[in-house]
Amino acid sequence: MTSALSQVLVASAEGGHHIVNELLFSPIWFGVIALAVFLVLLMTLWFFRNTLALDPHHVAGDRQDPDTHTTPSGTPAH
Repeated sequence: MTSALSQVLVASAEGGHHIVNELLFSPIWFGVIALAVFLVLLMTLWFFRNTLALDPHHVAGDRQDPDTHTTPSGTPAH
């Protein structure tokens, strides 16, 4: 059994390499394109970094002023 398996492996190794599907371009360009896409996504994230409202659904109500960190009565919020 071992000799039959080794004969098959040797026969397949002697045949050389067979390319099934060739790449569209050099492999380095896949990395360059991926890096460019990630940089574009990072720029998009960076441009919209301060656009979220501090309390968009008014969950806090009048309990705290986000600019001064005090309640409407003037006492510090804890």
